[in-house]
Amino acid sequence: MIDKNNTRFLTFKIGVEIFAIGIEVIQEIFIYPDMITELPNTTNVVKGVINLRGEVTPIIDLRIHFNIDNNPIYDDKTIVIAINTSDDRMIGLVIDRINNIENININNLSKSPDIGISISPEYINGLFKNSDGHMISIMNIDKILSKEEVSKI
Repeated sequence: MIDKNNTRFLTFKIGVEIFAIGIEVIQEIFIYPDMITELPNTTNVVKGVINLRGEVTPIIDLRIHFNIDNNPIYDDKTIVIAINTSDDRMIGLVIDRINNIENININNLSKSPDIGISISPEYINGLFKNSDGHMISIMNIDKILSKEEVSKI
């Protein structure tokens, strides 16, 4: 029997913190590309755009966006997660490292605290403790990648 409350999440690191995104929104995972077209008049959070399978895809560095690393390294170990947003946009998110796939019962999530994590609680859907005892923050991708939020970057 399938438990509809259990959801699979990709866990990943940004700096020393571990975050998670539901795998249903992940289109692709790839190494930071050599060919990115930079965009004029954007902040350093927006690295530029790439052509990802025929779709112009902006690349946003979450490390900079959330002030976790303001001088990040871009090399063959830098990872991009291509996300399909709820309004059918494709956006690439730069992270440090992929960790694991976790099955999480969404009814067992803890509320995000107002302090103790590097990003604002409005961008977090909840917290859970994995089998290693690490607290993992589940990102609210709809909030982080809403047109309103992206226009602020």
